[in-house]
Amino acid sequence: MKKVTPENLKAGDTLAKDIISNKGITVLKKGTVLTAKFIESIKKINVDSTGAADNYISIEGTDDTKAEDDTENKEKMKNELLLLEKRFQYSRDDKFMKEIKEIIKNVITKNYGGSI
Repeated sequence: MKKVTPENLKAGDTLAKDIISNKGITVLKKGTVLTAKFIESIKKINVDSTGAADNYISIEGTDDTKAEDDTENKEKMKNELLLLEKRFQYSRDDKFMKEIKEIIKNVITKNYGGSI
């Protein structure tokens, strides 16, 4: 799986996850092969729902890019986890902050589809 911005989608890309609007409506299902028309709709949805087209869309990688994508995702996840540690470095003794940090850590790990 690869995460790309709507501007970097190409006709022929296959969705790796459902696209759901900010109202909870499934717009496109996982496995949908994107066309130019679908891509334009995705761009409009992201701009309309967030005010900026900076959301990421998950697409399936080809066999050639899968290993490269996995390595890239692991590196990004590692960097985000290091940044998380840095942000919470002064709250190590606070139980509540530890719980928040753990929740964020789980979200980061889940978003990159891996384990630590």
